[in-house]
Amino acid sequence: MSEGVSIFAVGDPAGAQLNAAIRRTLFVLGEERSEVWNGVLQAANALRWRRMTQPQPRQFQTQQPLIDDIVRQAKRLRNLVSDGALLDLIAEAAVAVGETDSPAGAVLLQSIEEVGTDGCVVVASKAAARAGLASWLDEIGATVLVPSELDTVASTAETSYVVAPPSFMPSSVVTAPMTPEVTFVMPAWFGNRSLPSSAFGGHAEGQIVIKSTVHTIGDTTEPETAVAEGKEVADVYFPQPVWGTRSSGEREPTSDEVEACKVLLAGGLGLWLDDGDRIRSLDPKQPEGARVGYEAVKGIVPGTYLVLRQGETERGAMYDRAVIALGARARGILATQARWKARLDERLQLIGSRRAMTELERLGVRSSGQVRAWADPRLICPQRDADFALLLDWIGEPSHPTYGNAITLRRAVYKASADLRKELESAVGRADLRALERDGILHLDLPREGFRGMIVARVLAKAPFTEIVSRHHVRVPFTDGSAQWLD
Repeated sequence: MSEGVSIFAVGDPAGAQLNAAIRRTLFVLGEERSEVWNGVLQAANALRWRRMTQPQPRQFQTQQPLIDDIVRQAKRLRNLVSDGALLDLIAEAAVAVGETDSPAGAVLLQSIEEVGTDGCVVVASKAAARAGLASWLDEIGATVLVPSELDTVASTAETSYVVAPPSFMPSSVVTAPMTPEVTFVMPAWFGNRSLPSSAFGGHAEGQIVIKSTVHTIGDTTEPETAVAEGKEVADVYFPQPVWGTRSSGEREPTSDEVEACKVLLAGGLGLWLDDGDRIRSLDPKQPEGARVGYEAVKGIVPGTYLVLRQGETERGAMYDRAVIALGARARGILATQARWKARLDERLQLIGSRRAMTELERLGVRSSGQVRAWADPRLICPQRDADFALLLDWIGEPSHPTYGNAITLRRAVYKASADLRKELESAVGRADLRALERDGILHLDLPREGFRGMIVARVLAKAPFTEIVSRHHVRVPFTDGSAQWLD
């Protein structure tokens, strides 16, 4: 409160050139621009974001493929659009960024050296930014954290150097600081220098107001192509996916289809995620041996790490192994499974899934929203036993032996899944988790036949709506270009 917050606004001519090129393009094209611009603008925006949040020297950068993609797309589009000069601005600015170090990096390094590595911490915007900064600052012994880890800061640290504009960081970095001093290091070309405020601040008596002092450093001259102040530009600095609109309409899925949400993953991958109960995940922060677990499907958010099998769902593989383990009992169990699922499918075809959800909810089935998913042959039964009993009664299926058979099959799947988890934990223990944080994707080497194609991938974004897709496409990773340059 006594010192306030310092903001180092560092001149960055190359970054300013890229920022001006993007904003000029957005201003000239307006909100009604053609979709052909989305690819190059997404890539350019991602490069600008990295310039802002990862100012390490070029030898520690991994941005060249991104720059090459921008130049390639600009060349390809030049004959398709009438505003070729805008493409030239973006491509030239991208190349300039690749040829120069960010001056903000030099300012950050000098600041760290002045107070000593024991007297400060560096706060990165995201895990990917932390990995990039750490690849550089590890050499001098500096500590790099993300905001959620600030409670681990040593008591000797006096200053937090936050490498991002204040508006992109959680308010707690300022309103509940873990060091006596907080300094933001950001490019001068980003004009918004306002501090984030507590969500409760506006409702509190005697609201605490934290002042900021801006220190302008270096060449802050704006390029001639910069959009004049006061002009409206629909600019979003954080890399954003382009979702479009739902194409499935209002129809209900057929027996071979399912409602699924599109999830974008690191490594240029996508995934159709259904409304099942859970999916295998990994938490790198947990101790060795406790990193692999499950995450509720509803709890999947950007930053979650999913453990997936390439080319096929893990669910199918676990089901097949469970059936083999059941031996002679499998035939009778599969017969009752097929029978009750056929009855469920008949009821869904007759009344539709929406009415089915309503009726089951009225009966007390807590997970009634997953009724369509239960018709999947590989999804054993509802997670809650009471829900399964109510479901069987609703479709007119005798409880014996169907109920007991499903529980037996589910236990066998759990056993197969537990065995796989042990192998995954072992593979994760051998893997480089720093590379996972940096790249967002990790290929696991499992000795088990059929499971050598396991990956861990970070969730980058989740669509705000569902689509109707083939049941066979659910939970199977696929290449998706729109995920390529998301942070």
